[in-house]
Amino acid sequence: MNRRWSALDKYALVSNSDAHSLEKLGREANVFSFDSGIDYHKIIGAIKNRDKEKFLCTLEFFPEEGKYHLDGHRGCGVCLTPAETKKNHYLCPKCKRPVTVGVLHRVDNLADKKEAEKENFIPYKNVVPLQEIIAECFGNGTKSKKVVAMYDKLLGECGTEFEILLDKSIDEIRACGGEVLGEAIDRMRRGNIFIRPGYDGEFGVVKIFNPNERRKNLQANLF
Repeated sequence: MNRRWSALDKYALVSNSDAHSLEKLGREANVFSFDSGIDYHKIIGAIKNRDKEKFLCTLEFFPEEGKYHLDGHRGCGVCLTPAETKKNHYLCPKCKRPVTVGVLHRVDNLADKKEAEKENFIPYKNVVPLQEIIAECFGNGTKSKKVVAMYDKLLGECGTEFEILLDKSIDEIRACGGEVLGEAIDRMRRGNIFIRPGYDGEFGVVKIFNPNERRKNLQANLF
């Protein structure tokens, strides 16, 4: 989003996870590759020089999941794009009170480019945490025994979480976690997922399967 503002062109953008709990550490990350060894100076050099051979990409959540991604008025259930907000003169179309302006709108006001440039900058990849994907596939909570057991099994048989989310073959994932999980991770990699953006303090919804698909899969006993 911030690549639409040319004032930031001279900077490399990095992605780091919050630290609310141990399990949430490292959910967003910066990916580096060095011929030999790794230390502070190599990392800083790759960032400062925006060296795409050493600073490969950032791994990030889908921004729509944020509580203030779009504009809106939660009390009225109204969610608006920046263009819709401007068309409505920054007022809620239901109650006519001012809407809460979101992050995308702020970026839109600062932007001097119509679209974010990609080819000249460090690339990024959007990911969904593995435990959340498993939970959706099983129709259980992320802390349930079934989900935790599958999460541990995948890590034991297929590698690290990022390897599973980004690199491991879908066939291997299917063999370990089942057909639905393989399909879910494949969809996440392609960005073919269901998103309802957050607004006015309401977290966005990022799911692999849309509500109709989830109902059908539950009825078919696939989860």
